[in-house]
This record gives sequence, C-alpha cells and structure tokens, in this order.
Amino acid sequence: MMSKVIAVCNQKGGVGKTTTAIAMGAVLAELGKKVLLIDVDDSGNPSLSINLGTEEPERSLVDLMLTSYMDRDTTSLLEETILHHEEGMDYIPAENRLGGISEILSTSQDEAKKRTVLKRAIAPIRERYEYILLDAAPTLNMMSINLLTAADEIIITTQPQGAAEDGIPALVSSVAQVRQSLNPDLCIKGLLITMLDRRTNYNKEKANTMERAYSDLGMRVFSTRIPRAITAESCMEQHQSILKFDPKGKVAAAYRDFVNEYLSEEA
Repeated sequence: MMSKVIAVCNQKGGVGKTTTAIAMGAVLAELGKKVLLIDVDDSGNPSLSINLGTEEPERSLVDLMLTSYMDRDTTSLLEETILHHEEGMDYIPAENRLGGISEILSTSQDEAKKRTVLKRAIAPIRERYEYILLDAAPTLNMMSINLLTAADEIIITTQPQGAAEDGIPALVSSVAQVRQSLNPDLCIKGLLITMLDRRTNYNKEKANTMERAYSDLGMRVFSTRIPRAITAESCMEQHQSILKFDPKGKVAAAYRDFVNEYLSEEA
C-alpha cells in the first residue's frame, strides 16, 4: 500500500508547522501507524531535525536530493539517512546546506526535472510507510514547489493573531499552479488553528472570524483548535513531542483530537 504524503505548510513562520508535524507523527505512531517525518525546511533553520535531536547528521535530505537530481537511485542512501526516534517514528533530517539545493534547482534548465527531485528521492520508500509528513519552510521557492509536487495533501497551520494569515493566499496560489502542471490530485485537506489563547476574547474572536472566512471560501477548517501552552515550546528542548513531554496536558489532548478528526475523514 502506497503511503499518504502530507505537507504541513504556511508561507509564514511561527505558526506551529514543526510542532504540528512532530505531534501528528507521534499520535499516528501511538496509534500503531508507520510514520516517516521529513525535514524540508531550507531556510537555514532545520527545526524539525534539531527538535528531534539531530543537529549535524552524517546523511541528510541534502544527500538524497543531490543523488536524485543526478538521476541516481536513492534506495541504499535512504537506508543510511533514515533515523529512528524513541517515540516510534522515523525521520529524515535536514541541515543548513539544504538552502543550496534550492539555488541549484533554480538555475536548472530542465523545468520538469527540477520540480520533481524530492518526489523521486523518496519514491523507493513510499510503500514502507503509511504516512509521510513533510515539514515545510516558510518560503516560496523551488524547494517548496518540490514539496507540493511530492505531496498528496496539505494541512495549513495558522494562529489567530497578527500577520499569521499573510502566507496563506500565496500558498493557495502555489497549490493551484502545481495542480495545473505537476500534481493534479494535490488537495488542501484543511486549515488547523494553532496557538489559541483562550484567555483573551480577541484570540477567540479572531479564530471564529478566520473559521467563517475560510469556510465561506470553500476551505475546510478543522474543528479542533490547538491551544497555546508553554509546554509546547519547552518540549522541543528535550527532543520530544508534546505527547511525550506532557502526555496529559491540553495541547497533547488537542493534537490527539485533531488526528482523530483527520482520520475520521478517511474511514
């Protein structure tokens, strides 16, 4: 059975993408699913890798994409690159050099090839996992196009304050372009509101306004909302998901609810 590839995106930083990718992976693993996380953040801050405890990997997504770009098989290299986390999920780390891959791809004259490097790099392991989660950078470049080309579904994370929504229109536009030329089955699964501070009326009203606005545009908004909590930030320092760090806390409970809501659509 081919895995489902889910990209966790927003072209705006600080909206809970990495926390969501790790938490979603941990919940799926907790449910007995085979899960692979891939750090596709080429912004110079491979936060998923660092948060899972790998700052200087021997092999990384950089090696896989270079090998794929040169039209070489990545099967054996994948075995060397995939790491295992104590919470039952595997992951492919990134490193700072990943930004250089985007530059290489941008200068390539082969338009089709340079947009499918990531998809071809992970193709040999699509049947090994049930879910592959891609943690995206908050940027729009050739790496993000590769991510959208490799994905089956997109989950957009945002928080109900400030300029957190600003990256969504550009992302939706990118999705439409990729659908037309490279990945016609790509779909936006829904919008997940994160970092909700229920203590303030502004935050709650903003979340309600966002839900109405995006629902009116035809985009699904998940009914589960992820609350803001200090533990969600502290857990990363311990290289753990929020489920491991604070298993009985409100954020862990919310992410379990979210994954159950997501999976209910597949039943």
